[in-house]
Amino acid sequence: MSEQIPNPVASLAPAEHTKTGLDQGWDQLGRAGGWWTGAERIAIAQEKRAAQNCALCRDRKAALSPYSVYDQKHESPTTLADPVVDVIHRIMSDPGRLSQRWYDDAIESGVSAEQLVEITSIIGFVTIADTLSRALSIPQRPFPEAQDGEPHRQVEAGTKIDRAWVPMVEIEQAEGLLEMMYTQIAETAGFVFNVGRCLTAVPEAVRDFFSAFLPNYTTHGPVSAGGLNRSQVELLSCSTSAWNDCFY
Repeated sequence: MSEQIPNPVASLAPAEHTKTGLDQGWDQLGRAGGWWTGAERIAIAQEKRAAQNCALCRDRKAALSPYSVYDQKHESPTTLADPVVDVIHRIMSDPGRLSQRWYDDAIESGVSAEQLVEITSIIGFVTIADTLSRALSIPQRPFPEAQDGEPHRQVEAGTKIDRAWVPMVEIEQAEGLLEMMYTQIAETAGFVFNVGRCLTAVPEAVRDFFSAFLPNYTTHGPVSAGGLNRSQVELLSCSTSAWNDCFY
């Protein structure tokens, strides 16, 4: 009788600092953000998960050009508008071929730059949570209940388009929540990531994404048993990004 080899993943669990960050972000997911209501934010997260099994997304990914596949509809579990669904599914399924044309088309379809920024933040946050669940062989978190409340939908002071497609706020112009997030990122990581800068048109988007990102990116590692040094973290991050054809 062969000896059963224990599964080392079964003994792992999210580190306390990781769980705290994910809990905070998950609570925020159901609340109004900068440009989307709590119900809409949860719907965006639902579309993120649905895109992984969407036939249109799969066909577009396999095509020479994503624009050559257009006579199908996304497999959508929500009532979000079609342009919003398309933005979410494209970010999820084919990030390596996002382009200035794609961004301009999204804006022309009625998705504002600020809405797109917040969508990107939600997708990034939920992806972190879902990927950690898969790595640890634990169930994905169920979505929270949507809370009442309306987004402020106010353009952040100092926002401008400079070195990216999306508008951004430089650290010198940051105020309030955004200034606090800039400071936290710089103190935790030692510098400000460009992925953080690209979310600054919506301070809530910076907050939500980094509530999950920073606890997973520390040199203590995202799980309770053992840790990783910065070189190991960067090696895993770059390898995973290359494998997933990550635009960033």
